[in-house]
Amino acid sequence: MANTILTHQMVAREAAKMLVEEDTVVKNVNTGRKGEFTEAVNGYKKGDTVKIGIPPVPVTFDGDVFAGGGNAPDLAETSVDLKLDTKKHVALTFTAKEKLLSLSDFSERFLRPAMQSLRSSMNADLLMRFARATPNVVGTPGTVPNTRRVYGQARASLERFLAPTDNRSVLFSSDANLELSEANSGLFNAQRDISDIYRLGAVGDFSGFTFFENQSMPVLALGAGSGYVVNGANQTGASLAVGTGTGALTRGTVFTLAGVFAVHPITGISTGKLRQFLVAADYAGGAGNVSIYPAITPTTSTVIGTVNASPANGTALTLVGAPSTGYRQNMAWHKDAFAVAYAPLPVLAGLEGYTATVKNVSVRVMQFADGKADVESTRIDVLYGCAAVRPDHAVRITE
Repeated sequence: MANTILTHQMVAREAAKMLVEEDTVVKNVNTGRKGEFTEAVNGYKKGDTVKIGIPPVPVTFDGDVFAGGGNAPDLAETSVDLKLDTKKHVALTFTAKEKLLSLSDFSERFLRPAMQSLRSSMNADLLMRFARATPNVVGTPGTVPNTRRVYGQARASLERFLAPTDNRSVLFSSDANLELSEANSGLFNAQRDISDIYRLGAVGDFSGFTFFENQSMPVLALGAGSGYVVNGANQTGASLAVGTGTGALTRGTVFTLAGVFAVHPITGISTGKLRQFLVAADYAGGAGNVSIYPAITPTTSTVIGTVNASPANGTALTLVGAPSTGYRQNMAWHKDAFAVAYAPLPVLAGLEGYTATVKNVSVRVMQFADGKADVESTRIDVLYGCAAVRPDHAVRITE
């Protein structure tokens, strides 16, 4: 192939393509939310927000009498905010001579290492956010899962909360992959064409999941908090009053409450499994109010809640994991559990560049030159945000 001068458009499209095709996080979550932002002639900026609607669950009544003789419950749609709050870029500098490389040579020598760096940083950020927003946990803290049962428990969690059975993924660490493979040789017999395994970066299929090895699985560090109990009966909502405990509770910490069970999302009947809650914001410690997810909403004859009942006064918060300890979090989810949006950034006035979008992922390439040194500097930027749309359609698999 003859050498041609690389254009910004060529580089931007190649960068966006790499980000989509080689990223096991991006291609396994919903990235179709960009169209819900208000179109802007000059692109988007950090801080733009879109609300994502979550349909309500209708209540079913018995018999002929409408709504059981009462008023039909309001079917108010709830929503979550997806905010474009994160901007990342990689920086490249090369000479005019290097600009004459073919696209394939440039991609291998310059672009691929840059996109690998950008992708790793972005994945670490997204996966930590996903883990901190997911209340459901399986596995034994401090033990790398090495049996099929743990992943079967992850599947059972998604089933209990009626996650769709398609587009389910597991992202797990190299250690977890090794332990599972060693203990279960031949587990990942490819159910798809082997070329797809390589193309998609998948390890294989099992228990309704497609497994992907990822080097950015987050380590969630628990605070020193312990000894907390519920302070007051009949509590509801997204804040839980606690007392007689000490130490900090970090965001993402998971706990259960005796007698408070998860319910079927449609019937409202107890599943017999304790509801897992997460600490939704860092809590400094001592008596006070802890932000939690999900909100405590007891199921009644007219409301399908999140739990069967409120916790009793004095009920202990049973934490998952030991205080002041960090645990790696592998993740299983349905594609629509989380939404990620990449917004097209404008090329700044006075600079050369191009913004390319591939499968809803936008990448901007901009260049500026140093004529004295005969070099060009290139920055490759992404602007994105994420939201947990249906956190119960995800589950953490702790190590």
